[in-house]
Amino acid sequence: MHDKRKLIIVLIIIGTALGFYVYSAFSEKLTKSTDLSDESIGGFKVLDSISSPEFIREYGEPIDQDNNNAYDYYYWKGGLKTASINTDKDKGKIKRLIILSTDDDLFENSLQTSKGIKLGSKKADVLSRYGDHYYKSYEQGADIIGYIDHKQNITLEFWCVQGGRVAEIRLDDAEVM
Repeated sequence: MHDKRKLIIVLIIIGTALGFYVYSAFSEKLTKSTDLSDESIGGFKVLDSISSPEFIREYGEPIDQDNNNAYDYYYWKGGLKTASINTDKDKGKIKRLIILSTDDDLFENSLQTSKGIKLGSKKADVLSRYGDHYYKSYEQGADIIGYIDHKQNITLEFWCVQGGRVAEIRLDDAEVM
């Protein structure tokens, strides 16, 4: 009888964890759409190219690079990080734009979203400018508020740290994991 109780408790824990994972994985898909068609970071949008003359004129050569099987990740001057397609005819198309801090100050960066949110902005400012149709997540110690534009297939995430201040901003193709 004691073993049955243990098994039931383990199954409940696994079921709860699995349910939370499934909800987290699909919560953005269940969130009402927010129009992000005008959203850009540093003047560039998802699916723009890092090889375009405009991008090269603004950011020059990458400072550093991390790659994985799916994307090339580049670090650019001014605290911009991009993930771009690394194969075939779409090579260089941006799938993710990230605003990172530029030095030891977590909130130091002049880049901002189209609605004026930048690193160090308050979570309340994000909610007042982007609205109530958001999903929540928690990852790497950050409280994440995310908006999705189902028509454009892009997401905009604000990674907030303790104290409710934005420490990272991501503009993504919604298919990027």
